[in-house]
Amino acid sequence: MASLVFAAPADRSRRVASLWVCLIFAAAITWLAVQHVMWRDEVRALSFALQGQSVREMLHLLSDGHPALWHLMLRGLHALTGTVLVLPALAWVVAMAAALLLAWRSPFAWPIVALILLGRGALYDYSVVARNYGISLLLMLAFAVLYSRFRQRGIVLGVVLALLANCNVHSTILVGGFLLFWLGDLHAEASSRERPPAWGHFALNAAIAVVGIALCAATVYPTANDAAERAFPAGPVWVTALRALLLPDEAFRDLLRTGDVDALLTSHFPQAWPPMSILLRVLATAFLVGSTLGLVVRPAAMVASWVTLIAFSLLSAFIYQGAYRHHALWLVFLVSLYWIAAAGEPAVAVLPRWKRRLRALGLVLFVALLAMQAALGVGKVAPIALGTASESRSRDLARLLEADPRLRDAILVADPDYLVEPLPYYLPTRAYLMREGRFGQTVTFSRQARQVLSLDEVLREARGLQQRDGRPVVILLAARLDPAQPARAIAEGYSWTFTTTPGQVGAFLAATDRIASFGPVLCCTEESFDVYVLKKPDGSPGF
Repeated sequence: MASLVFAAPADRSRRVASLWVCLIFAAAITWLAVQHVMWRDEVRALSFALQGQSVREMLHLLSDGHPALWHLMLRGLHALTGTVLVLPALAWVVAMAAALLLAWRSPFAWPIVALILLGRGALYDYSVVARNYGISLLLMLAFAVLYSRFRQRGIVLGVVLALLANCNVHSTILVGGFLLFWLGDLHAEASSRERPPAWGHFALNAAIAVVGIALCAATVYPTANDAAERAFPAGPVWVTALRALLLPDEAFRDLLRTGDVDALLTSHFPQAWPPMSILLRVLATAFLVGSTLGLVVRPAAMVASWVTLIAFSLLSAFIYQGAYRHHALWLVFLVSLYWIAAAGEPAVAVLPRWKRRLRALGLVLFVALLAMQAALGVGKVAPIALGTASESRSRDLARLLEADPRLRDAILVADPDYLVEPLPYYLPTRAYLMREGRFGQTVTFSRQARQVLSLDEVLREARGLQQRDGRPVVILLAARLDPAQPARAIAEGYSWTFTTTPGQVGAFLAATDRIASFGPVLCCTEESFDVYVLKKPDGSPGF
């Protein structure tokens, strides 16, 4: 099995095949980037990066819930080019750098390189989606390629880890994982005489990494987006903690698609499903843990993979549940550890038989996990590549507004407010955020904002803006309005509620003209909406 996962160091044909895979990957993400429609989380970061008259002021105003590395990169490139295209371009460059590093320097056989690059993370979430998670992919692979060379000298590894800590909060856990691995690796050194200088070198690099973690914490906390934090679990804390410790699969449901299996079996076997659900979780956890057993040749790496697995599970249980892009970072971490552990290949032959079998089982499960991500990746991007699905309706709305000169200077009002966040990528906008009572381009998910908003209040706010500014008012509503429906209370965002009654719906429809209706989208169903233009007070068209 090992020969199918790892290639000989001097295998030139492997490098050539991997580079061909890399070229195919480049073509795929280029086409997907052309088709890709920017959605709010991507443009939100660019809006934060461009605020303020200086970098210092930008950092002071930053309240995105993310550290500053991605924002600094975006601001620097925008200062050089003056175009918003730096957003997809930077994501593409980072992804290609990671792919080339993997293809040219990794010890993996070319089919494994292909599985990694076809995985949903590399193929979509860390390349096409222009966010800060792609930098984590690049930096973890960089750590893997640099580890054996710099573990005994310089501060390169410490700098890489400090930068990794400032990609996103989840990556700070992985910084701790790399340090734990490094520490365990030192402990396993054969010669005790080599340990004192090695320990001092490790301490220096660890200190640099800790400074990076401290900078991340200073940038992220206290967060203004307190409504985005996960509500503390009900019931005894120890029960939630024990469940997260023993069954970390819950945090990785997107990687294993256990939620789909759960729903399928529940619908077919409703009576027998509760015990089967527990069995499914146990099997999923065993699969995740089993995929690390190939690291038995490097015990420190195996322990680090387990610790970070549990840390991600606890973070998901108590602070932020996260999504695929967050939890797939652990898989990248695992790939990096397998890369480093490949240096232990010569010692495999002398391992006891039970360890060799355990390692073979781990490699099989590791490859199966990668193959599963490749299937998810192809399934995710196929509708985008074929042009049959979109990730947001922001581009459609921009084209609608640009097509009519009377609407180009309109004030935008939306519920939820965050529907307006992707628009600045496509055209200049003036948006009023009703829940916060201010004009702006980025929403603050704060519990201090208006938590409950009615359709009557939307109409009243829009009327006030129209009278004060004398400009057309365009209203975006994610809720589909039907006077025949009973009163509704619709949950939105993290903690918001939008309410309607039949009377409010009738009054709103009489006061507006609906000019477009954009249907459901691929990844962000809340970015589909109906578009209305507020009529003038005398009932004439508003534009």
